Amino acid sequence: MLIFRYPWFIYSFLVPCYGSLKPGFSQLQRGHRLDRKLIQSFTELSFLDCVIECLVTPRCKSVNYFKGANFCELSYENKTTAETMYMDNAGWVYSEKEHWPKGLAGACSNSNCKLNETCKHKRYSEDKFFECVLSDCGIPDQKGIDLNTTRREDAIGIHRRIHASCAGGYSQSGSGRLICQSNGEWKYDIVCEVTVPLELAFGKPAEQSSTYLTHGAEFAVDGNRGTDLILDNCAHTGDGDTNPWWMVDLQAVYSIKSVRILNRGMDEYGTDVSFRLRDVTVTVGLTESDVNTPCGFFAGPGTLSQLVVIDCPTSPQGRFVKISKTTEYLTLCEVDVLGFSL
Repeated sequence: MLIFRYPWFIYSFLVPCYGSLKPGFSQLQRGHRLDRKLIQSFTELSFLDCVIECLVTPRCKSVNYFKGANFCELSYENKTTAETMYMDNAGWVYSEKEHWPKGLAGACSNSNCKLNETCKHKRYSEDKFFECVLSDCGIPDQKGIDLNTTRREDAIGIHRRIHASCAGGYSQSGSGRLICQSNGEWKYDIVCEVTVPLELAFGKPAEQSSTYLTHGAEFAVDGNRGTDLILDNCAHTGDGDTNPWWMVDLQAVYSIKSVRILNRGMDEYGTDVSFRLRDVTVTVGLTESDVNTPCGFFAGPGTLSQLVVIDCPTSPQGRFVKISKTTEYLTLCEVDVLGFSL
């Protein structure tokens, strides 16, 4: 398109049906570009054609344009949503989609293309003025993948590829290359396996055999790591319960590696009954009615604010984790269940 060579005020005469182009040109960011958020790139395009490519691509939020080579890049983020990727770069021009009139997209301005599609004009069709075709494979969401290692040229568009690695706590196998196939699906050459167990119990439903006053089971998985029973509301079973237990529903089946119990500390009245944490058994089960698979045991007695770690050598699989003892009172200020997804 030759109109790129003229000043912005001439556009108002050349393309009156599009509305004013002045807002778009007045907000160009010269000497800047958005890095490593590419959908697709194009060669031999004018600047306005680059903007139009963004307007007809629902996922596109901004463009980078290199004037010296007529090179266009479409990005799925903008400088607001990816601030750290916005940088100085001589020769480049940065512009955002929202600064341009939708009318520039022609018939595609009213398209219903999906997020991973782009609108293409159909010049010789009698019944349809545009069609939607796949534009990209979307943002990879495979568990454990870290996209902060992508390269400058990486893009998520059809027939493009990106380079990824595994996040902390995961081990990697494969080259790390992801290829966007013509069907809009990623082909992964990377597998990320968990090497550090996850904490599984926080905020999950919990119950116990009895309750002392208002010290319900939920206080052992509320994230409060204080150990003053009164101020911090630890879970506590009731008087006369000589076979107390506490149980959490992880809401999915996991391989359990260990259970950590934060014992009661000194309260504001100077009471120390931390020794009550003794002869504690941890079991695991697939169903609420059968939580009998051994995990580990703590003989005790516990000490003030002690973090008791009970390992599960056999890594039993289960959805429910139960802590029980055979003497009166079970007090748990916080419980962590560590394990791996299956």
